[in-house]
Amino acid sequence: GAPAPARRRSSGAAGAGVATAGPYAADDLGLSMYAISPDVEVSVREFEELARDRLRVLHVFDRVCSYDTKLDNMSEFKPKLMKDLVDSQLIMNYPATEADMDAFDTKKAEFIRRDSVSHFVLRLAFCKTRDARDWFLRQEQRLFVLRFESLRPEAQEEFIKRSNLKCRKFEMNAGGADGQGKVNLHEVQRATPAAKIYRGDGAKPEWDSTFYIMPFYEVDPRLIASRRLVVVNGNAYVPSIALKLILAKRFRDALAASLDVAFTGLPRALTDPRIGGFLRDLQDYGLQLLVAKAANNDDVGEQLTLDNFEELMLRSFPPCMRRAVERQRETKKHLKHAGRLQLRPFLKECGFTIDDSMKWWKQELCRDQTVDAVSFEKNYTYDVEHTYGKKGHLQGQNSFGCPKIIGFPAESAGQCHGCPFKNLDVPGLRQQMHKWKIPERTVLEMEKLINNGKHFQLACVEYFKALHTGHEGDGVGNSPGDFFRESCRHYARKKEQAGTTATTSPAKPGAATVITTPAATPAAVAAGSQGAA
Repeated sequence: GAPAPARRRSSGAAGAGVATAGPYAADDLGLSMYAISPDVEVSVREFEELARDRLRVLHVFDRVCSYDTKLDNMSEFKPKLMKDLVDSQLIMNYPATEADMDAFDTKKAEFIRRDSVSHFVLRLAFCKTRDARDWFLRQEQRLFVLRFESLRPEAQEEFIKRSNLKCRKFEMNAGGADGQGKVNLHEVQRATPAAKIYRGDGAKPEWDSTFYIMPFYEVDPRLIASRRLVVVNGNAYVPSIALKLILAKRFRDALAASLDVAFTGLPRALTDPRIGGFLRDLQDYGLQLLVAKAANNDDVGEQLTLDNFEELMLRSFPPCMRRAVERQRETKKHLKHAGRLQLRPFLKECGFTIDDSMKWWKQELCRDQTVDAVSFEKNYTYDVEHTYGKKGHLQGQNSFGCPKIIGFPAESAGQCHGCPFKNLDVPGLRQQMHKWKIPERTVLEMEKLINNGKHFQLACVEYFKALHTGHEGDGVGNSPGDFFRESCRHYARKKEQAGTTATTSPAKPGAATVITTPAATPAAVAAGSQGAA
């Protein structure tokens, strides 16, 4: 029969719940090196849902953990990550009650199934390019370290044994591995800077009393180079708090090799009519960080018109649209096809009627001396009417989302389209931001986001925050239309707070609601894919 549940006691691992000193005290909570692919059956719907859930979690890791976050500090971010991990069922807790213990094996089996399926799906999707591989490796390594830190000490030791890591626990005053002399724990502690454990609150650091002995060639060379551990007679003395870094390096190396194997099977997966299209969507748009839920599309009480165009362009247009309008005016050359294709449906979504669009486009395009009223009627009227569903398939044209705009072809001479955070080099971007009077500290943050992860959408959020003092950027980052609407809501709230609200009809209830959940959702991923279609 099952052993009787043991007395409960608190776990030192944050987020691990109330751990039990019973039969599951040394359980690994489903932690895996993903050496074996799952042999399970899943429906196409579940296949996609599991992949979306995991992708959302990895994007949360990418957003919460800055580009230079060290693996040593992952525990600091756990409170910000736990909600999404729990919602996606990608982390387990130790059983806290007898009922939890009874259901633990079943929950663990389901967890392993979800975890392994979702991991191997994304492994297929992110094995194609170097950028995709690097991003996937970084986020999966962070997830692995966070899970390892959640294990109880005895569970960590059991996992180390099963991972075939050549190491043994260091016994105080025991002889060296080569039998020559003795190594004293006190000496090893004092010679190992990484052995200090800081508890916070200004308390004095404690010394790690648990060390492991392993051949020095099993250790990440960077740990030796940074003098974070001691090497004696070819053996490295590793403090327990540094052991996770060695395991994380082995995990990353194994996963990198597995991505090569996945790449060989990718063509066959892409030709499968059930999953091929979904995998291609992940390849094309999976790296684009969907930074918020689909924004509120309710009427914000302010629409773009010919009368307020100049004010709203400076105040509420996203950089991709503002730059296109200004470039056309500065050069007095009409926008090429891609630029017009990007701008037309955006103006429509912001409130331009078909008559407004026709007048505006005629006025702007005719700044170019090669375009007169006759050539405008002949070459450009159809496109405007097509946008509003008056010509062609009569369905109109929807505004593009950020993933689609970021994926536009690179600009060539005379063109202006796509995302400026992607298309402009650093000097060009700095010049553009300074022209728009964006603070230097914001420009520096944009450069960091772009250079260390290609977070073009997050750079756009920083631009938004610079122009909208006090706004956290929630609800911005998925599409230019979301940027415009959230900007209008921000200024409407400021106007109300100042007590100068106009006597015009108020906005619909809920129009001023701020989207406060900064995590990408499966719906947002799907929306991004649809917008790209």
